Amino acid sequence: MTPDAILFLISQPYLKGRRLKALQASLTRACPIPCAIVRMEGREAGPMSALDALVGEGAQNILVQPVGIPFSDSLFAWLPGALAHWQRERGFDGELALASDQIGDEAVLAAIARSSLDNAAEATPVETDRGSIDGAGWDEVPAHRHHLLVCTGPRCNFRESGPLSAILAEELTRQGVARDCLVATTGCLFPCNNGPVVAHYPAGHWYRLANADDVARFVSTVLKDGKSLPQLMIHEVSQ
Repeated sequence: MTPDAILFLISQPYLKGRRLKALQASLTRACPIPCAIVRMEGREAGPMSALDALVGEGAQNILVQPVGIPFSDSLFAWLPGALAHWQRERGFDGELALASDQIGDEAVLAAIARSSLDNAAEATPVETDRGSIDGAGWDEVPAHRHHLLVCTGPRCNFRESGPLSAILAEELTRQGVARDCLVATTGCLFPCNNGPVVAHYPAGHWYRLANADDVARFVSTVLKDGKSLPQLMIHEVSQ
């Protein structure tokens, strides 16, 4: 396969937006052909949107390159089926291939080792008489009536949970219940085939919110009116 575009997949749930943008800019500059860089976990659009964009720009032979040393074994094992789903759903008649990560690439590992030594003089010394695991302002539980766990794990993010989490935040504000909600994004909540998943406590109800309309109904019915939404519920915690 001779790729005419590359999709770089990053699995780093706690990567800050600023550092993600810096990584995207660096990879884009270094890549000699069109590329996209997507995080598998987070609030951004997922891999399917990135593949759609590359095809929209004319790509016909797309290489999917996991970035990480090592990349998650379970995620790597799941990706071929997920990419096949996208290809089948979109009717993509080009070529799609999944590359291995860089854990066996001696040149990459040697470059990391050399860079570590070359930059050792710029490393930040650890001062033993300063610092703590406790930070100011992290002692109290924020006031809330609803605790929402929004899955942004890679399998839900493949189903565009990232944009939906942003839509949820906007909808909470629009409907005037943002101050009543403590929203936490999480890693995998496990019912991945039913994603994107939002768990609502203290009710103990888990919902599949597949689009913006579902999010709006969830906020108005469940959070504002205090009712359940059986049409979207996928699980109820036993009391």
